[in-house]
Amino acid sequence: MEAGPDGLRSRPYDGEADLQRMLAFLSSATSVAPPGTYWHPGDVIWGMYQNTIFDPHREVRLWEDGDELLGFAWLEEPDGVVMQVHPRIRGSLEREMLDWAAHQTHAVYGERAGDELWTRVPEDDPGLPAFLSALGFVRDPDHALKMFRGLDGPLPKPRLPDGWTVREVGGEEEWEERVETHREVWHPSRVTLGAYRRLRNAPGYDPRLDLVAVASDGTFGSYCICWLDPRSSTGLFEPVGTRPAYRGQGLGKAVMIEGLQRLRELGADCAAVTAIHNNRAAIGVYESIGFKTVNREHLYGKKL
Repeated sequence: MEAGPDGLRSRPYDGEADLQRMLAFLSSATSVAPPGTYWHPGDVIWGMYQNTIFDPHREVRLWEDGDELLGFAWLEEPDGVVMQVHPRIRGSLEREMLDWAAHQTHAVYGERAGDELWTRVPEDDPGLPAFLSALGFVRDPDHALKMFRGLDGPLPKPRLPDGWTVREVGGEEEWEERVETHREVWHPSRVTLGAYRRLRNAPGYDPRLDLVAVASDGTFGSYCICWLDPRSSTGLFEPVGTRPAYRGQGLGKAVMIEGLQRLRELGADCAAVTAIHNNRAAIGVYESIGFKTVNREHLYGKKL
């Protein structure tokens, strides 16, 4: 453990107790910050459990004051870092987080890390862009759209091709098909059957929110996982996708509409999804079911 200014300390991630603290931290921050400013708790669960390669003990570091978690840094292979800092002290921990990440990316990823460091910044952050620019970081044109929609009004009606239905993933006999669907959508992918089995036992995972569009012969065409944060009453779609052979048939839209319905039934007031700015197909689907861009997340990078 390392001590910093004003008694703040940082240390590596150390197990599920820390995961619960991170989830509570994000629930609290999300409840008070503008939409899209912080990760949703579901981002952490998915990021930590989606494969068996990510090692949070090496790739996540916590900053705390006594028992209070004030922020954490999360490496993104091979040369990135996500910084989540408590709303009341934003701007005070980021330099230390960047310094840690610059060293740790090379310690964890070796030559794959290269000679750059990248981080993500919400567009509405009042001070971090200028801070990063002073350190030599430059904003990249690529960015992500943070999209939200409320759940208090009527939801669209799904239109499915004949023979298709939307439901939650069934028993273990369907898990391999579920994994292959993800791997085909996100090729190349590190998601494996073992990782998916572990994910289904992760904190915050709800099998009722792991949804698929299924053909009459049992083929999966589209899928999504929804995550519900009860404290902020916010749902998240992560991941979501449709196999290439089945795109353009409304399957992805139908899966998400079912997800919205189930999130609302479980107490969510709104739902979020992220899209890369130039993925017009995904953006079109999200907008067609009521999502609107409320924030943007920009990439800033520099040579080390």
